[in-house]
Amino acid sequence: MSPRRLYGPVVLATLAVGGLAFFAASRAWATTTLSSDGLPPTDLQVTGTDAEPLVSALALVVVTAALAVLAAGPRLRRVVGVLLILVAGLAIVVAPRPGSGGIDRAVSSAAEESPAFTGPESIGAISSTPWYFVAVLAFVLAVLLGAAIVRWAPSWPTMSSRYDAPGAAPRAAEPTSGTDLWKAMDEGRDPTE
Repeated sequence: MSPRRLYGPVVLATLAVGGLAFFAASRAWATTTLSSDGLPPTDLQVTGTDAEPLVSALALVVVTAALAVLAAGPRLRRVVGVLLILVAGLAIVVAPRPGSGGIDRAVSSAAEESPAFTGPESIGAISSTPWYFVAVLAFVLAVLLGAAIVRWAPSWPTMSSRYDAPGAAPRAAEPTSGTDLWKAMDEGRDPTE
């Protein structure tokens, strides 16, 4: 498969893994039950965003990077690819692992806000869900896609000049006769400028 044919799949995959990471960050990464004498047990869930808000923000940066690749030229695409590698790598590092202090602190904080909280002894065993691993897998894939962008960006097609800013187009010669004035207006130009 030629590198030009990988343009669409790489951009779509980057968009998908960014969306998947964002979705995974919004799911429950840890659950527990609050139980106290005289009160019914209460289930408590902590999302990845609750534990570390930076994870969902970095997932949105991955989505934005996919969109930036569409609009950028070859050199800027390489910069976007390098930034994508750095952002996804940072997300892998800051995402709180199950059983880590970050998850435990988030569970304790959520438990203290619950009306069923009567003290640290009311917090049951904390169990983890697979959503942490889904988010990390999405960010690992984003690192690989960033490397693909850096590698193949120069051979990918770019947007045509019709998407350039209006001021970027070369100016046509000034109309000199009445016929030239009418032609300029037909072309959508203002002959009085």
